[in-house]
Amino acid sequence: MINSLNKVFPHLEEKGCLQFIKKEAFEIFDHKEEKKCYIIEENGQFKVFNSEKKEIGFLAVDECLFDSSEGSRADCMVFDEEVGCFIELKDCKNKNIPANRRKAKKQLIAVIEFFQENIKLDRELEAYICVTCSTEDGTVTMTPRANNEEAQLEFEEFYNTALFYECEKKF
Repeated sequence: MINSLNKVFPHLEEKGCLQFIKKEAFEIFDHKEEKKCYIIEENGQFKVFNSEKKEIGFLAVDECLFDSSEGSRADCMVFDEEVGCFIELKDCKNKNIPANRRKAKKQLIAVIEFFQENIKLDRELEAYICVTCSTEDGTVTMTPRANNEEAQLEFEEFYNTALFYECEKKF
């Protein structure tokens, strides 16, 4: 997959879009002004648990692989040798959580279709819609949601991808 990424995105290294992490846990934060995702130690929007401390890839997609002029796509991807997880992060500040989830679904589909057509994805695929709320002191809380079986079936049938409404991934 890395060779395919480098061919399709020659600016991958130059822009620092790809990182590898071996920590037991880390968090992902979508910077509001830069519109790009970063790895942070705590108070992120999405948590990654890596109990075996194996190498996990982190790929910033939005405003790194693609810029805003190229359409709206998912924020980032985390992956290991077996699974690739596309992640879309939404903040509930405007309180329109259902609309945020619909937009997140479209952004995930756009990036999954692009990757399936252009990148050698030799692993199982998962997609995550993560809606969080931030308090004034900067604390981030995840908003749980019951699964949407219709959307999950659509992702499975058309994109061979499992869809989750969660803000964490355990490798």
